Amino acid sequence: MPGGTGGSTGIKISALYLWVSRFVLPLTFYCLAAVSCSERIFVEENSPSLTFSDDTIHFDTVFTSIGTITKEFRVYNQYNRWLKIDRIFLGGGTSSPFRLNIDGEPTIDVSGVELAPGDSIFIFVDVIIDPLGEDNPVAILDSVVFIAGNSLQSVNLLAWGQDIHLVSGEITGTTTWGNDKPWVIYNSVTVDTGEILTVEAGARVLFHRGSTMYVAGTLLVRGEYENSVLFSSDRTEEEYNEIPGQWEGINFINSSYGNTIDNAVIKNAVSGIHLGNIDSFDEPPDLVISNSVIRNMTVSGISSLGANISANNCEISHCGFFNLFLAMGGSYSFAHCTVAGTWEYSARTTPSVLISDYYDYNTIRYKGELLSAHFINSVIYGTGEGEIAILPQLDSEVLNCSFGYSLITIDEGNSYWDNYDLSTDLVNGDPQFIGFSDLDFRPDTLSVLTGTADRSVSLIYPSDLRGFNRFMDEGPDIGAYERQPGEKRASSK
Repeated sequence: MPGGTGGSTGIKISALYLWVSRFVLPLTFYCLAAVSCSERIFVEENSPSLTFSDDTIHFDTVFTSIGTITKEFRVYNQYNRWLKIDRIFLGGGTSSPFRLNIDGEPTIDVSGVELAPGDSIFIFVDVIIDPLGEDNPVAILDSVVFIAGNSLQSVNLLAWGQDIHLVSGEITGTTTWGNDKPWVIYNSVTVDTGEILTVEAGARVLFHRGSTMYVAGTLLVRGEYENSVLFSSDRTEEEYNEIPGQWEGINFINSSYGNTIDNAVIKNAVSGIHLGNIDSFDEPPDLVISNSVIRNMTVSGISSLGANISANNCEISHCGFFNLFLAMGGSYSFAHCTVAGTWEYSARTTPSVLISDYYDYNTIRYKGELLSAHFINSVIYGTGEGEIAILPQLDSEVLNCSFGYSLITIDEGNSYWDNYDLSTDLVNGDPQFIGFSDLDFRPDTLSVLTGTADRSVSLIYPSDLRGFNRFMDEGPDIGAYERQPGEKRASSK
């Protein structure tokens, strides 16, 4: 009967579909997979050639016992067929200070790596070097070796290992830091009350991220014109050379006295130098700083809460908020200094220089007496409309500030400038630096700074920041740098 036949056929079709889905389809997929595998055609050359993104991975000075950043390179298959790399391994084996991560796997030896046509893999490299027993840097060499058929290729690894003096969270007494090996600070170092830390010419004092130097006693930095002292980050790789905020800074606390810094470079911190603290009955600290560069800070170059600072022949530049923050009173003298307000990392809305006789913190106002803030033969220049703010506690008060023979950038719309005797020729003028955006603050040939400084003051400081005589031409120049005949870009301190 038609109905019976139809029902029987439906049952048979269902059974047939069940049989196909269970046995035929999996077999079909297996066959397709087998065909796909059979299409993985490999390079038939006996000595195939790999291509690398770099032939040498170079690490700058690596401090012993401290790991480096991780670098990388790529290995390419430039063929239109699959390429099999029989083995990738670190030449020095387990005794090598270098470490590898090959295509996501931490290992120094891997076999049977297959690359699709045009594909590549990443290899990451870092290095930790054991102490070497040497004062001078030592070359550390190794290689990553690649074997493919009869082909043997390699990528060179090179690092310069440097032994260090490691200082971690220590309180130091009277001592001297020489220039034989770098001094690397982890966490902090504190110069104890009544003690003296002397840092000799040519020394390098390098700080790990977040580290600070506290000075409760006395710091004596004795650099020389051709052999300055460096305070910077312990990241010596080129890409870190001008990155601000890598360490905290040098902090002079109340009771510290007799501090001098001569011929130093202080850079890449949060606040390069800070002096003074609130809620203390001890005398504020003092500092004489000369022939020094303070540059590239996320917050401030020099900040003070009621301290006593005398600065000459200094460049203070490229800070995120203030080059000079002089609050809660104090006494300040700046002669032949260049204060340059440039910052490209964010919009800077604060002036280069702030001078005040108070400091507001957590709704509390801390007051102090501003004995004086005098600038002579100096430059305060920047991209802001006003690069100097003078903020007295009372609007009617006139603070003891002066700017003799100095080129300054001010907001002439603020009436408090009526209280100060300023040279109109130098107010809001263009100093014509050789390269302001390049942080080259030497005066160019036609600069208004050349030959216009107060000679009587220059006689006290007859050499500039770099040691050049200020009286070899028609007269001394305003600022930290004396113009030299024929000078062009790229040869600053």
